[in-house]
Parts: sequence; structure tokens; C-alpha cells
Amino acid sequence: MKDVPNAFGTYHDLVRASGSTTYRLGDTFQSAVTAYSFPRCTLFDRQLIGVEHRRDPAQIRRDGFEHFHLQVLRSGRMAGGPLAEERKLAPGDAILFDATLPQRTLVEDADYVTVTLPRELLDAVLPDARRLHGRILPRDSGPLGAAVLSLARQASGLGVDPSAESALMIADLLAGLVGTTGLTGQGRVDEGEMDRSRRLRAELFIDANLGRQDLDVEAVARGIGLSRSALYRTFQRSGGIEREIIRRRVARLRSALLTPYEGRPMKALAFDFGFASMSHCSRVFKDFYGVAPNRLRGELRGAAGTNAQDLRVDRMDAWYRDLNLSSRASA
Repeated sequence: MKDVPNAFGTYHDLVRASGSTTYRLGDTFQSAVTAYSFPRCTLFDRQLIGVEHRRDPAQIRRDGFEHFHLQVLRSGRMAGGPLAEERKLAPGDAILFDATLPQRTLVEDADYVTVTLPRELLDAVLPDARRLHGRILPRDSGPLGAAVLSLARQASGLGVDPSAESALMIADLLAGLVGTTGLTGQGRVDEGEMDRSRRLRAELFIDANLGRQDLDVEAVARGIGLSRSALYRTFQRSGGIEREIIRRRVARLRSALLTPYEGRPMKALAFDFGFASMSHCSRVFKDFYGVAPNRLRGELRGAAGTNAQDLRVDRMDAWYRDLNLSSRASA
């Protein structure tokens, strides 16, 4: 959404559909937003300069929204919290907001991800989630922030829902941060939850080490303290751990190619993401996406400037209405 006519007005209208009012901070405003709508959640990948989002009591009464949204700072400077109680976030920190309560986010210059979740999903695992409203969840308190940023990378690289359980995973991680036992409702962790935990740990390790030429089953197992046999079992249904490493490499490459102003040569990108050679990179990328990376880059450059039209006010309004209607229907 950068460098389009009336950029702030367009952004203001989009954010208003989500239940917040937008104000400029200072003379400079820039925005780039990509949205992904998945079952039971919506993800927004944002790069913003000079903007305030505010949800006040009058807005809360008007729209009646009840969802939660989680923000995770990737880099830059931003603050958030209840009105007049905003605090600065550090990179990797997360902050949870309840749409039924007043809130404000102040963005000086930040790259961050927002995930919206229906109330009924979070209430099922964390009945007192409301008390976390506006609380900063530090990066070192658990894998929540890293998991959300990883989900954003998958979404941008794959162009599809990375997991039918993405919303469930985020809700479980939130519940884990405050000492609950996720969806089991018991004092023990069931095998399904253990599998999700192992998979998440492995995915985060792979994402952090994609540039390593020696990234294989042994390296992942050693890196997360898991046996190779347990790692094989965890990824058996999705084609195996080796395929997962390749899948995440090509997804990260596609994400880079979709990023405006990414100027690294293709050989440098292939090396940075751990491919054995340019030919290997091109072959496996085409296997996944049906087009060679060089050709995709050329097509994207030819179509530059059209992506801003994909995010529309009517679409935003429909997403948020559906999200909140699902919660009321389950009440």
C-alpha cells in the first residue's frame, strides 16, 4: 500500500473496518500491509511508519466486536496497551488485545504481525484471557512470538493456509504462557499436544537455520534435543522431515521474491537459503510452485504495483463480521 494516492485515507478506511480509528503520528506516513484469511483467524503482515490505532468505548459500543488480536513485533519501534497505559515492545515481544476493551497502538516505524482470533476459540483454552488485555508477553517467556512470525513466513511463501490448526496452535501457546494445559483440560499433556509441540520446535529451528548446508535430520534432532525416530514420527504424515526442510526453503525463497525491493541476485538468494546449487534450487522450487524462481521474479516485476488492490474495505469488513458472528453463534 506504499506510494498510492491518498495512502493514509485508504489505510484509515481499512483499519476502521477492523474496529479501530487511525491517526497520523508526525509528518511521515508509510504503509505496506499483506493480509491472509485462514479458517478461524486472519493474519496481517504490516510495515508502518507514523500511525496510531485507537479503539475507544464509543467504537466498541457501535460495532460490538468481541474477537481477540495478537500483535508480534518483528523489528522497529512501537508501543501498545490500554488507553493511557501504553508500553514499548521489544523485537519478538507479543501483546494481546480484547476487542471489548479500549486500546491503543502507537507505531513510530515498525514491522509487525497481527493475528485475529475468535473469542470462542481463546475462551475454550483460556477462560480468563480478558485479564491479559494489553499485557506485553516478552520474547523470552515462550515460543509464542516466534511461532506467529514463523506462521507469517509460511503464509507469504506458500500462498495457502500453512496449517488447518494455525489458530488452535496460537491459542494453545497463549494458554501455555499462563500455566494452563491447553485444550486437554487435564493435568497432563496428551500425545497430540506433544506432537504439536515437537513440530513447532522443529519448525522454529529449521527457520532459524535455513542457510546451513548441513541442515538435515541429525542437525534438527540434535538442535532441539529430540531423537531422530521421534522426529521422523512427528513429520511422517506431512511427507517427512527432509521434505519439510525443502518446503520451508522454497517458501522462504518465494517470500523473498514477493518482497518489494528485494534486489539480491538469484544465486545469492539460493545460497542464503541453503540450497546445494542454483540448479537444485530451481528444480525443487518448480516442483512446488510449477514455475522456476527466475521466471516468477520476472512476472512479479512485470506486475508491480497491483497488490494493493487485493486488500479492500468490503473484504476487511466481511472478515471481521464473520469472525465475530462465529463467536456469537457458539455462545
